[in-house]
Amino acid sequence: MAVLSISRQFGAGGKTLGQRVAQRLGYEFVDEGLLLKVAEEANVSIKWVEGVQREAGGRLMRILTSLVPSTFIDRHLGESGSDFDEKRYVEFLTRIILDLAEEDNVVLLGRGSQFILRQHPDTMRVLLVAERADRIKFMEGMYNMPPDKAEAMVTRESRKRERFLANFHKGDPNDPSLYHMVLNTSLVHLEAAEEQIAELVLGAVDASAEPIWD
Repeated sequence: MAVLSISRQFGAGGKTLGQRVAQRLGYEFVDEGLLLKVAEEANVSIKWVEGVQREAGGRLMRILTSLVPSTFIDRHLGESGSDFDEKRYVEFLTRIILDLAEEDNVVLLGRGSQFILRQHPDTMRVLLVAERADRIKFMEGMYNMPPDKAEAMVTRESRKRERFLANFHKGDPNDPSLYHMVLNTSLVHLEAAEEQIAELVLGAVDASAEPIWD
């Protein structure tokens, strides 16, 4: 039983790799887009989502109240600054991630989970980095983006990541001492990265198992 937190520089392949590792381990993959889809389809408010989080449990809670994406909050703040300010968002997100971690067998992508779960004993924290040029190329190839759009997105999302993570940690989020493992996907192919991360998680699970005495 373990939790995997994947942080990444934008374009380093975090979502792709997170999905692959989750499938390999049989874990649930939770990214920042899941709640956005639910909220948009249901046309509900954040207050409704919070109510579901309090009342629902288990797998239903994971599906409905996983992670609040920044685009969803940005839209609400643009419409009404009193709906869901940054402080309440961070508190809400922290509560959800802690709840998810208690259920185990989950891969969490970003959203400050590496800091929220820093003291959680069963969490493995991984950071993915890559050269800027390679991150731009990854976005071009994976999402069929023209070069100028891919470059602009990497720049914009990198700045948003830094601002958002400052809510949880005032230092450098790329500091390798914060993580169990740092992988440079400019140098390590996704297949090899998947293998190494899976071994890290499985090794942690084995280490936490009760010893069997003859």
